[in-house]
Amino acid sequence: MSKRKLLWTGLALFACAGWTQADEVETWRVYEQAFTSGKDYAEGGGDAVVLDVAFTRDGANETLVRPGFWDGGATFRVRFAPPAAGVWIWRTTCADDAALNGLSGSVTAVPYRGTLEIYRRGFVRTEPGKKHFTYADGTPFFYLGDTHWGLYKEEIDAPGPHAGTTGATSHHAYVVNRRAEQGFTVYQTEPIGAAFNAADGTVDASDIPGFQLADRYYQVIADAGLVHANAEFFFAASMCPPLAQNPAALARLARYWVARFGAYPVLWTLGQEVDNDFYYERGAEWRQWNYANNPWVAVAAAIHACDAYRHPLSAHQENTAHTTVTGRGTQGDKSKISGDGRSSFADEAVAARTGHSWWAAQWGPPLTSPVNWEVPRDYRASARPAVNYEGRYCYLWTKDFGARLQGWVAFLTGFCGYGYGAIDMWLYQSTYDIDRVSRDGVDVITVADKAVPWSTAIEFPSARQMGYLKSFLTALPWWELEPDLGDKTLFVPDKDCFGVCAAKKGELYVLYFYSRATATGTLQGLAPGASYAATWFNPRTGEVGTTQPLAGAQLPSKPDGDDWVLTVRRFLLP
Repeated sequence: MSKRKLLWTGLALFACAGWTQADEVETWRVYEQAFTSGKDYAEGGGDAVVLDVAFTRDGANETLVRPGFWDGGATFRVRFAPPAAGVWIWRTTCADDAALNGLSGSVTAVPYRGTLEIYRRGFVRTEPGKKHFTYADGTPFFYLGDTHWGLYKEEIDAPGPHAGTTGATSHHAYVVNRRAEQGFTVYQTEPIGAAFNAADGTVDASDIPGFQLADRYYQVIADAGLVHANAEFFFAASMCPPLAQNPAALARLARYWVARFGAYPVLWTLGQEVDNDFYYERGAEWRQWNYANNPWVAVAAAIHACDAYRHPLSAHQENTAHTTVTGRGTQGDKSKISGDGRSSFADEAVAARTGHSWWAAQWGPPLTSPVNWEVPRDYRASARPAVNYEGRYCYLWTKDFGARLQGWVAFLTGFCGYGYGAIDMWLYQSTYDIDRVSRDGVDVITVADKAVPWSTAIEFPSARQMGYLKSFLTALPWWELEPDLGDKTLFVPDKDCFGVCAAKKGELYVLYFYSRATATGTLQGLAPGASYAATWFNPRTGEVGTTQPLAGAQLPSKPDGDDWVLTVRRFLLP
């Protein structure tokens, strides 16, 4: 029998059994199936209807169960991204609505035909024993994020008033695609300004248009090949006490969110600065929320329970003055920090229950003094990888030097990622802190500086320089580098030298120097009798200097008072 006849025979059997006709989708891309209930849920909402759809790969012992979601009226949907090629047979289960129960069909997954790494290699994940993210195929994933807390204010069907001479027709699509071109791999967002309201604990008919609009934002990000580090539901201040004390409502919201968005390449980051107590600043009625009974722990557990892909999950932390992992790195007034700054997710038992698998830190390292080593030490001691998720934004609280430094310092002190941000992009059309001068110790950021629109900010030199950072580090086995966290086992700085170092001891050393002095220091752990060569790299221009032999352990002086990167490699003589 011919292959074509076999195919048509199979389809005929499916039809006789009441199966829907097979569709085709590329691996790791979203397949959507719609269902129609016999009931219109427009009044009251259908978010409480529990619809599960099991996808089983034919001929393989592999099943993923995806929650379905209500999309208004009598319409329900499920989204599925097949992790492997083959025929995936699906079947619904729904005890709440007989019309949605026992439906079945299939979808054929074919290998991804494009060039985007996230679909060639599969969704990002964390792995035990690794301090970095990987793609599903095990390849290290380089986290370089761009911050957009006001995602839903970015015009999606128009350029908007700040587009300048960009030629954009869609503000959102222009920014997404330009960041992808610049080398960014992650789009960090909050649902601030969203056209849906989840803070009341329900999804009703008034919310559906807003969620449908959100689908479009997610699709643009996914089509650009970026991973979407998306915060769940709403800004942390909207977690009102009645909702915080209603785990059933939180679980429904979590399930809806995962159902709607969990088949995209995403990382879950919960709300904004929710770990550990949202700065304890909401008044006496809020002080029932501390690091020990944080309601976002329940949200994380509910997300984890229904996420078949086990997307990496974190809780965006307060700044490091208030919260680190164990609190070791905090520097604020301990009387105003619940639990001495300990994370609500610090315990491994909590992490296992909630799926908390990485740290979203908020750290602004100093620009004119050595690193406060207690911060990176606390994150490095954890088994979970960490990203410096939020810091000083360019032309809000720093300029290009500070924005650039944060990235280099993050990667060379043991973080596996950095969240960059720029004025009028981190929170589009924001008036937050733009009416006063800011100082970072090196630069003065004036009110006029802060008035720069996104169409200018998107081309800041530091954004381009993040691409240099990425190209430089990904040319190395960056994930194998171990940082010297001020213990001088790899690097001893000279007087007046501020620098960070990470290395494969005795083989490869990478150092970033940011002090104005040209003095550097000496390396530790060089192999006796081995030969080494040193090469300067300019993080401002991306230019690689001349490679010169290293005489002993003393490093050469910097070319000038700007920041520089030095690579030292051991080489074997023929």
